[in-house]
Amino acid sequence: MNKRILLIAGLFTVFSIQSVAQIQFNGSIDVGLRSGGSNSSFVKNGIESEFKYLHLDIPQVNLFLFAPINDDFFAEARLQSDTWGTGTLSDPRFTLANITWAKPGNSYAISAGRFVNPVGFYSKRNLIQDRTIFELPLSYSYFTNISDQRGYWPLAGEQGAYTSSDVGLTTIYFGGYATGVLLDWQIKPDRVRLETAVTSAAPASAENYTNLANAAILTHLTLNPNIYWQLGVSGSYGSFMRQSNINAFYRPYNPLEQYRQAILGVDVKYAFGFWEIVSEAIYSNWTVPSYSGGGFQTVGLSDKFEEFSLSNLGINVDLRFEPPFFTGSYIAARFDHLNFMNESSENYLATKDWDADVTRISAALGYKLGRNIEAKISVSDQSPFDYSLYTFRTTISAFF
Repeated sequence: MNKRILLIAGLFTVFSIQSVAQIQFNGSIDVGLRSGGSNSSFVKNGIESEFKYLHLDIPQVNLFLFAPINDDFFAEARLQSDTWGTGTLSDPRFTLANITWAKPGNSYAISAGRFVNPVGFYSKRNLIQDRTIFELPLSYSYFTNISDQRGYWPLAGEQGAYTSSDVGLTTIYFGGYATGVLLDWQIKPDRVRLETAVTSAAPASAENYTNLANAAILTHLTLNPNIYWQLGVSGSYGSFMRQSNINAFYRPYNPLEQYRQAILGVDVKYAFGFWEIVSEAIYSNWTVPSYSGGGFQTVGLSDKFEEFSLSNLGINVDLRFEPPFFTGSYIAARFDHLNFMNESSENYLATKDWDADVTRISAALGYKLGRNIEAKISVSDQSPFDYSLYTFRTTISAFF
């Protein structure tokens, strides 16, 4: 608790500081009210079950640091405290920390450390004030029946609580960061940009593996044909599983690094006049073992895991309108769907989807109270659309 108080106090101390010995500080804080339906949980709709009644919330507190080292190098970091998965502010931690080589005049830069994940459109909108609607799309926020310890586990979304037990993975890690080396290449300034990274794990994982066999490659190509359009293509391939006491006995016969996640995504942003449309589709294929009935499915009487191939597709469409008669305000809506295909393996007949399809509809109102202060109201409901998983949030976001 003392660490959290110190972080918040430190933020307000540096809010008006732009540089100290060439180190630049900025900060942000989000404060609001939230509530959720009777079946709320962090892994389903982002609201912990014990905090489903209307209450005061501080979703995030951030301290940002930018430190130029010389003309060619700079370092940046983000010290973050949030209520992810617990409903109470966590101890401060560095979620971003990297050093970047960006020589003046070069069309490319290289970063090493922990940086923004290049895969997907919303990985770059991991700050609440950068998002029109509070919730991230389902591809980033809904926990599937994939576990980084058990593989395909039909109970992954129903067991325990996030941060305290194994509850599965989102298709792309909701925190928005990855660890490794990133090349950012402006192939044609303001027109064509390529971001490619070699990271410690696939996009679904939040882990910082040190085993090179867990490595993944992530890439995003952005095209800006004109000032109205932005088109993006994402791809990735890599390992996401980790050793634990659940699977350690089987590891000699089944190296976990052999199980992979492959992603292909496309995103489109169109902005014209008072309108903005953002649409994204993310396809993910997983090769995984299967865990059920307290154990792994094996091939016959051997110790070799049965390998399953599982796929899901997430599609979201966001529409935003800024009324010309009420400057600084906006209204927005989102349609979001996550579809799960049949489970598939060499020795088992596919008979059902490996998870339940999810549809979510969201709406938001926002108003800029000042240059760096914005208030928004965001509501959503999702299948089965009986209000058991609805969310309501009001948030004031301040950035200094």
